[in-house]
Amino acid sequence: MKRTLVSLLTLLTLSGLSVFTSCQKETTGDGTQFSATMESRDGKTVLNGTALNWVSGDQVVIYGTAGCGIYRATPQTPATVAILYNMGGTTGNGPFRAFYPISLTDDGTTITLPAAQTYVEGSINEFPMYAESATNQLAFRNLCGVLKLHLTKANTNITTISITANAPINGNFTISNIYGEPVLFYAGNGTNTVVLNCATAQAIDNGKDFYISLPATFDSLKSIELNTDDGRYCIKTVKSNVCINVQRNTVTEIEFGENDMNFIEPLPEGALSGLFTINANGGQVRFSQGNLQYQASTDTWRFAEHQYDTVGWANRNISAAYSGWIDLFGWGTGNNPTLASTNNSDYGTFVDWGVNAISNGGGEPNTWRTLTRSEWNYLRYTRTGAVSKCGPAIVNGVPGLVYLPDSWTLPGGCTFNAGGVNIWTTNNSYTLSQWAEMEAAGAVFLPAAGTRLGANVGDNGGGYWSSTPYNSAYGAFYMSFTEYGAGTYTSDRDQGRSVRLVRDNN
Repeated sequence: MKRTLVSLLTLLTLSGLSVFTSCQKETTGDGTQFSATMESRDGKTVLNGTALNWVSGDQVVIYGTAGCGIYRATPQTPATVAILYNMGGTTGNGPFRAFYPISLTDDGTTITLPAAQTYVEGSINEFPMYAESATNQLAFRNLCGVLKLHLTKANTNITTISITANAPINGNFTISNIYGEPVLFYAGNGTNTVVLNCATAQAIDNGKDFYISLPATFDSLKSIELNTDDGRYCIKTVKSNVCINVQRNTVTEIEFGENDMNFIEPLPEGALSGLFTINANGGQVRFSQGNLQYQASTDTWRFAEHQYDTVGWANRNISAAYSGWIDLFGWGTGNNPTLASTNNSDYGTFVDWGVNAISNGGGEPNTWRTLTRSEWNYLRYTRTGAVSKCGPAIVNGVPGLVYLPDSWTLPGGCTFNAGGVNIWTTNNSYTLSQWAEMEAAGAVFLPAAGTRLGANVGDNGGGYWSSTPYNSAYGAFYMSFTEYGAGTYTSDRDQGRSVRLVRDNN
């Protein structure tokens, strides 16, 4: 009853019984038996023209008044009927609650739908079923529906498929019988995404079907992500005016042909998706995923996990032995990041922070770099649509500046107002979910992380170093911004400021 299309070979052995502390394995069963049927109503659960049957070796856990027992199926004629023989544990009397597969529950009350499923050729592995009865006659009902994807694309081998809905589709659920139908109610510890993993990459040159088990998604599917063995990916997003639901005990079919899937090369590690033109020759860069950070005690460089992350007041602890992270650096201190001198002459030669290996930025030196003054200015004032693609914002409660990429489509449900505003909180204020949409569309956020002078940290405004020195030996240009606007200005080099590295799009 794995809901396979060709054969229902069990993948779960007796060793799996140990997960059920209340159903201890016995040397022999206690002789109790159940008769079991499986649901196949009006052909709706017939996949690929082949009916779903019990297969010898299928294992079921049944709960009764005395606890629970493990049962093995012996198919009858027709194979939608099976006799279940006790293999271990004691069930007692009814009412009975039966679950397939045995990994579906560990208490007989709450079931757990996994976040990851295993691809099986032309099948669904361990399609969840449930039965309840006052007698030894069990009629198993399907708890989920089936999403069937038919994919066709030359020179493409699929490794994983991720399905995202607008509501949780894995985690803990309870079961209620409503008008004779088993209905699942979400109970926590889950997410909105289920991943189908292929142990061996599956070629879709000539077309191939993939089956994913999903609870009823009356809030509609949101997106489907396809990943290949050469690192490419394709994300198909359901349009806002389209509703694709998976219903219990049905097969929902979606077909993607050769021209429906535009696979994208993977982004470099640590890079955001948006492309930004920074000179008249059309040169483009991608920004790093967050501000640069450094840990002196381990000599480790990294990018902040989120664009809105800042270290803040902890920068006052800057020292060669500090075990925390800092993110405000004197100008050109790629070779001496903990330099906190207030003497400008100690910052004479610029060493780009990008000469270092960034732990979550590919781990190779000389991969990232700092923008020059002219590149910051071109980004802000000269590129096509520059004026309409920059504005102050607040993301997750953090004030800062947003740059929109060259190619931009505003996500549904989000707004963006360019230019300065009188206060830093009104026009462009984003929740985490809203910012996730903006970031996915390529937007960059530069948080106002403050400044440092020696060990003194201030929290007003934001400034990001350029690699360009000022005419004197004591100054350098930086990109400054407040709620009123942004531009490049000069600063003493001993000022600790933020660093946001970029990667050339070669």
